[in-house]
Amino acid sequence: MPDSVMTLFPQVLNNLEALKIPLQNSLTFAETQMRSVSAGFDLLAHNGNMIQHVSRQFRQFFPAGNYTPYEAFLALYHDGTHVLLDGLKKALMETIDCFHQARAGELEFLDLFTGESSCQDWTIECDASRVLLDLPGLRVIDVSRNQPHRLRNFTVVFAPRAGHHSNIAERVALFLRDSGLTRMAVVEQKCAEDIPLYVDGKRHHEDFCGQVEQYRSVLAHLKKLTGRPPHLVAICQPGPLLMTTLMLNPEMGQTFGSAGSPMHTDAERGFLTEFARGVGPSFIDHMITLFGHRIGNEHPGSGRISYDGRLQVLGFYLMGYDLHLKNLKNLLNDLKKGRHHTAERQKAFYQWYNTVYHFPAGFIRDTFKQIFIKNALIRDELRIGNRTVGISDYPATVPIWALGGAKDNIAPPLQATGHMDLISNVPAEDRLNLLCDGGHMALFRSRNVLERYYSKIAEFMLDRSDPTA
Repeated sequence: MPDSVMTLFPQVLNNLEALKIPLQNSLTFAETQMRSVSAGFDLLAHNGNMIQHVSRQFRQFFPAGNYTPYEAFLALYHDGTHVLLDGLKKALMETIDCFHQARAGELEFLDLFTGESSCQDWTIECDASRVLLDLPGLRVIDVSRNQPHRLRNFTVVFAPRAGHHSNIAERVALFLRDSGLTRMAVVEQKCAEDIPLYVDGKRHHEDFCGQVEQYRSVLAHLKKLTGRPPHLVAICQPGPLLMTTLMLNPEMGQTFGSAGSPMHTDAERGFLTEFARGVGPSFIDHMITLFGHRIGNEHPGSGRISYDGRLQVLGFYLMGYDLHLKNLKNLLNDLKKGRHHTAERQKAFYQWYNTVYHFPAGFIRDTFKQIFIKNALIRDELRIGNRTVGISDYPATVPIWALGGAKDNIAPPLQATGHMDLISNVPAEDRLNLLCDGGHMALFRSRNVLERYYSKIAEFMLDRSDPTA
């Protein structure tokens, strides 16, 4: 089972578990009260019915006389008593039910952070028949529409390796697919626990060189399937690596684009960049030494050194603590009030957000040093094997787009789009630079961003696609 970020704090987790005990007792007490109140009022109503029935039977012993006023009084007493009892019962039951709902909501909220993390997956149908390529560190999944395709090109969306499951890229992929780019694939990054240390008897390195080689295999395979190069889409972290792969293999990309990616970390100050440069390049080595762990024999990645993904998720929490506090406060309030329809989306998000995937040590080390400290790709200093590549190597024949978020605190807007100003060899009509008024997660999850900005991106790619015969 995947780890939860809460397992970083076993004492806090134990305290939260202890808090659940009185809540469960309160729920049991409230349920007992509801049954007792309901039974008590039902008994009173039954007694009233019995009194009315006995009174009518007793009248048979006195056949003479006018009983109309008596009957009217009896009916008034009976009906009035029932109305009074129903009103009292409803008022008491609503009070108890409100108490019960509040405690149930609090218990459900605590379960969100104390329950075991479930294995993450795609919401779209995904089985072995749809896996186009299974590489050591990633899988390529076909999510194409089941219909004749107007375009020959695949569109491939590379999900980030950022401590969470790759289904963060799912909404973007499906929106682009439904906008006409019907041949669609998504690249799922594997957890370090699932990446073997040796492949075909050779030591497998999951660093930048290893990632770029696997990216190249993905692009070559998709081009082989259709005879035409695919559209390349990078969601967050893969941006620099996917651009590097394209520079080394310019014939393998129809268009290139990135959203919320740290493409040019010198273009604007950002927390991650300032922090990385403040602590220096050796910081990540110390962190891996302190918080890295060797994967156990029960996993396919046995023996590999990994960096704890829980620290990455904790960092995201701290960077956006004000937003998370607001979200969690609203979620708790919705659960206590029984507004499950409103709460369900936030609950699903935090179930995903709290479930962590660990990093191969080589990958997190290269990301920290090459992207956030050196900005190596922009400075023409990124070394891949025996080649050195940089922004000046971007192929003039491949149209490019970029999307940034004005409120993005992971990859600030100019970090996400500043590289576009350095690519002058691509004609102006083949460059699309977009900025939305949203934060980092909005770039991949917001319906408004999808409809307002990804619709333009889809049109940009459609206009530069190869139609089928």
